[in-house]
Amino acid sequence: MNPTPHRNNSAGRRYHLAVIASIFITLAITASANQVTYQVNMGVQRALGNFDPTDGDTVIVSGTFSTTDWTTTSTLTASVADSNIYTGTFNNNVATGGTENHKFIINPGGNSSAGQLVWESGNNRFFQVTAGNQTLPVVYFDNVTNAPPPTTNNYPPADFIAGADMSHLRFFEDRGITYRVNGQVQDALTILRNRGINCVRLRLFTSSAAQAQADAYNYTNNLAYTLPLAVRVKNAGLKLLLDFHYSDSWADPGKQTKPAAWTNLNSAQLEAHLRDYNSNTIAAFNAAGAMPEFVQVGNEITGGLLWTNGSVSGSYNAAWTNMARLMKSAINGINDASGTNPPKIIIHIDRGGDWSTTQWYFDNVVHQQIPFDIIGESYYPWWHGSPDALRICLSNAAVRYSKPVMVMETAFPRSNSTNIYGIPASTNGQVQFVIELAKIIKSVPGGKGAGVFWWAAEYQSVSGANLAGFNQRSFFGSDGNVLPVAEVFGAMTAPMNISPSISNNLLILKWPLSGAGMALKSSTNLTSPVWTNTTNVIQNTNPVFSTSVPIDVSTSRFFRLQSP
Repeated sequence: MNPTPHRNNSAGRRYHLAVIASIFITLAITASANQVTYQVNMGVQRALGNFDPTDGDTVIVSGTFSTTDWTTTSTLTASVADSNIYTGTFNNNVATGGTENHKFIINPGGNSSAGQLVWESGNNRFFQVTAGNQTLPVVYFDNVTNAPPPTTNNYPPADFIAGADMSHLRFFEDRGITYRVNGQVQDALTILRNRGINCVRLRLFTSSAAQAQADAYNYTNNLAYTLPLAVRVKNAGLKLLLDFHYSDSWADPGKQTKPAAWTNLNSAQLEAHLRDYNSNTIAAFNAAGAMPEFVQVGNEITGGLLWTNGSVSGSYNAAWTNMARLMKSAINGINDASGTNPPKIIIHIDRGGDWSTTQWYFDNVVHQQIPFDIIGESYYPWWHGSPDALRICLSNAAVRYSKPVMVMETAFPRSNSTNIYGIPASTNGQVQFVIELAKIIKSVPGGKGAGVFWWAAEYQSVSGANLAGFNQRSFFGSDGNVLPVAEVFGAMTAPMNISPSISNNLLILKWPLSGAGMALKSSTNLTSPVWTNTTNVIQNTNPVFSTSVPIDVSTSRFFRLQSP
C-alpha cells in the first residue's frame, strides 16, 4: 500500500491571530512486551512550515505492525532529549523473520480526516522482525534532511504595528550619517525591517522650498522631501503612516500655527482649501506608488489644529463645532483621492498617561461625529506619567470608544538621564522599557492594542541642529550601529507561537514578545473546553517569555495565549 495524499498548505488551513495561540501536548505511557520503537525527525518539516505542533499537528506511524494493517491510531510523542524527534513504542504483530512495512504520517491539527492526512511519499519503509523488542534508527520524514535557513528575525507582516518615525532619515544621510549592523553599513530601513519593524511614520509640513533651504532641520519635511522618502519606505517592504502637521514647521500641543500661505483664508475658504490640500497630497502619494496605510489628521492636536480657527477648549461648544468642520473637510479630502482602499484615519493627542483629558477630548470628538478609525496617544514617560497611567488610559479608551488604540510616539534614553520609573537610562534600560510597553499595549482589552511608534528612531548628532536629546533615544548608537532595542521592539510583530520542550519532567513553554500581556490558559479537552489561568511563574528573557509546567502523563493538556 502506497497512499500519497497531498497536504493542504493553503492559508485557510492555519491561522495565527494576534490574540490567541495554542498548543496541544499529548503524553502517552508506552505499552510493554514484543514491541518496536519508531523514531522520526520532524525538524526539517517544521522549518519548511509543513509541521507545526503549536497548531496541534501530530505524527502517526502506520503499517503492518498493527493488528489491523495500516490503521492510523499510533501517535508519536516528542523526545525528551530532542523535541524535533518523535518516538513511539507499539506492539508488533509481525512474526519473527517476517518483514514489517510502515510509513510516517502528519495529522494536521491532530484531528484531520483520512483524506487530509499527509503520508510520506515514495516506497514503504520496512525492516525484518527479530526476536525481542526492536528500536529503529531515527529517520527524517520523507527523507528530507535539509531546509533553507530562515532569515533571522525577518518576520512576516503582522496586524500589530511596530513602527518607527524616520522622518529625518534623508536629512541625516545628507550630512554624512550612515547606519550599521556590527560595523557594516546598510540601508537604515532594511535594518529595521529585518528586525520585525513593519511600518514607518513620516511627517509632512507645508513649508516652501525657500524655508527648507534656510532651515533644513525645522522645515525640510515638505512634499518634495517626503514623497521620495515614502517611495523608498514602500520599496523597502514597509507600511507607511503619513502624519499631516498642517503647518510650515512643527505642530504640537504648544503650537498649531497655520501655514503662512493660508493665513488670509476665512473659515469657509480654509475648510475648502484643507480638503483640496489633503486630496492633492494623497493623490500624489497614490500616483507615486506610496499610498499610506494610515494617516494622522494633525499631530498632537489636543488643543485643536490650525489655530485659531480650529482651537478647542470646553465641551460641546462652537469651538468644537469649528474644529469638527475642519477635521471633516480634511478627512473628506483624504477619501476623495483614496479610491476603494482608504487609509485608516488616526486622531492623535499627547495624553498617553492622562485618562481624564483623553476622555474629555474623545467624548467631544464622538459628540461632533468626526469619523475616525484609531485613537493615537503620545507617551514619553518623563512627560506623560507612569506605565500604570498609560495602561489605564489605553484600556479605558479602548473600552469606552470601541476603537483600536496606538502609541503614536514614544522613546527612552540610553544615556544622559536618571532612572525613569525604576528603569535605567541605558541600552538595557531601553530594552526593559520596550518589554513593559509591550505588556501594556498587548493587554488592552479586546485585543485593541493596535501598535506603537518609536519617535526619532534615526536620530544622530549633527552640527547646527537642536535635537533636544533625542539622539540619545534613537535605535542607533553614536557609532551608527543598530542597538538591541530595535531587535526587541520588532519582536512585537513575531508570529505568536508557543514552543514546547521537555526538561527534568517539566514541560517548558516559550513564546515571543508578541504574546506579552496575554494570559496563558490551559484546558484538558477541546470538546467542551474550560480554559483556566495557569498559575506557574512566567519569566522573561528580553523578547522571550517562558514558564514550566509539571508533566502529568494521565491526561492531555491544551495551552493558549488569550487577550484580556
